[in-house]
Amino acid sequence: MRRWNAVTVWVPSSSANLGPGFDVLSIALREPSLRVSLSLSDGDGIRVLLKGKYGGSVNADPETHSGCRALRALMAKYDINEGLEMVVYVDIPPKKGLGLSGAEAAGAVVAANELLSLGLSKDDMVHYASYGEPEGHMDNVSASVCGGFNIVVRDYITGMPRVYSFRPPSDLGTVVIVPNVEKKSTRDARKAVPDFVHKSDMVGNVSRVAAVSVGFVTGDVDCILRNIAWDTVVERSRADSQVYGSGIDWKFLEEEKLYLFKKYGIAETISGAGPSRILWYSISRHSQVIDEALGYVLDRLKELGYEAEAIFKTYPSEIGAYKTSEQYE
Repeated sequence: MRRWNAVTVWVPSSSANLGPGFDVLSIALREPSLRVSLSLSDGDGIRVLLKGKYGGSVNADPETHSGCRALRALMAKYDINEGLEMVVYVDIPPKKGLGLSGAEAAGAVVAANELLSLGLSKDDMVHYASYGEPEGHMDNVSASVCGGFNIVVRDYITGMPRVYSFRPPSDLGTVVIVPNVEKKSTRDARKAVPDFVHKSDMVGNVSRVAAVSVGFVTGDVDCILRNIAWDTVVERSRADSQVYGSGIDWKFLEEEKLYLFKKYGIAETISGAGPSRILWYSISRHSQVIDEALGYVLDRLKELGYEAEAIFKTYPSEIGAYKTSEQYE
């Protein structure tokens, strides 16, 4: 079989812990995004080079880089001993809850699958990409590998991931707000997640996960908007631990969310481990008010001394990482 000696893939960013779906629900976003180029090289091991808008602000150590960790797991499983060189064009803001590390890991695995003709399934690629994430969680990488809306389940019998992906409703729009809040790391944010929850909170979150999933599967945007904003376990605990910024506790967030929904019908979530926010809206019904809703959120941030580093007016991505170019041996 003829092989490539270099492959480039495009990878979408993601919003994981989607609404109340901690470590379970995720969605791919068209923008921001990144590209991963993987090529065969002389010598052993993996070399990594970071370019792009944020390339200079991301750790390029191959021992800790998420894409390299994912590749090492894949190479060990398939006894791959060839040297690899990976170039990542980092255009997803780091440490902002938009799945940068997951996108790098997903891009590395998808590129390796193409470069080495491994024939991996989507579930297999999610499994190996998860080695690049803290505690091996799979929601970010599921979105970046598969695209669309994803429900990720670890099979009770085999322990392997099963990802159920669905095309997002075409009427669903998103605005991503990236504030200049410094977050230490996803690992630190995960420490704020409580080990035990009240029964009422568990029942409430499970019911909303079910409703959000139904909304995506059936294309019911109203169902999504009515249920996606409310996570009374993880998001509430992280807010009260100041993970999303000083002064942004649950009381502050809940007030903001209620105002946005009651005034405009627009839902707001924290993306991933934060601090980025996403506004979810119906394109057909809310396009005239989305800028006003955005202004309200920006004013609230400004009251606390924060500004938006970036704003992405984007949409859920129907597709995950895919090959954009290749070179033959």
